[in-house]
Amino acid sequence: MLYITPSIKSTIDKVMHLVEYRQGLTTIVADVGHGKSTVIRHLWNELSKNKEVSLASVLTPNFPSDFAMLKAICGEYGLAPRRGMLAQESAFKDFLANLDAEGKTAVILIDEAQRLTGKQLELIRVMLNFETPKYKLVQIVLAGQLELKYKLLDASKKALRSRIFAPSNLSPLSPAEMRRVIEFRCLKAGSLNPFTDEALQAIYNLTSGVPRDVLTICQILWAAAAKEGVDEIPAEWVEPIVKEAVLHA
Repeated sequence: MLYITPSIKSTIDKVMHLVEYRQGLTTIVADVGHGKSTVIRHLWNELSKNKEVSLASVLTPNFPSDFAMLKAICGEYGLAPRRGMLAQESAFKDFLANLDAEGKTAVILIDEAQRLTGKQLELIRVMLNFETPKYKLVQIVLAGQLELKYKLLDASKKALRSRIFAPSNLSPLSPAEMRRVIEFRCLKAGSLNPFTDEALQAIYNLTSGVPRDVLTICQILWAAAAKEGVDEIPAEWVEPIVKEAVLHA
């Protein structure tokens, strides 16, 4: 259940442009709890409707080697594993060329991309060499936590970094966006927004607009309101109830 904020809309638009014009590579970087994986799931749902897209995903890239990663990606497309790296690369390149001949393109969504090693990021660069004179044969979205940005900024990744089209950074919610997200969730649940303006401000003060934290706190407060049989959640509930229910230092 994704509420499309301006930050998320911009990210989605960039990915869709990447796919439509076959630009090759983009990145989505976000701190913990900012909705990165939710955006990846939304992109999967939207891209799966596109008959010109052959879609694959890597949600947890815990591969022991770049060869294992390539075999896993090929497996997503139904390609048999080969005995060596060069043979696997050749098989994948042939597959991409055949897709292109059918008027299609391959799109790979990689979540938790901060886990990729140097050699695995180099594999991404190699795959981007599979191209025509006009466009890339494979489109790759790397979504990861802030560590991904730091890895890509390393001097050794200059060649890969130079190929990134329109990178995205997911921002925390503003107070107004947080209110709209909560109202959207309440609407989907068939309920009125039970939070007073003061309660919303207290929630924002505690969470700094981090979406996951906002939704967690709202769920706790909503459950408390249901237990007490009240229709309105006041500001004075927020901090005491959250302190009891949320793990903190």
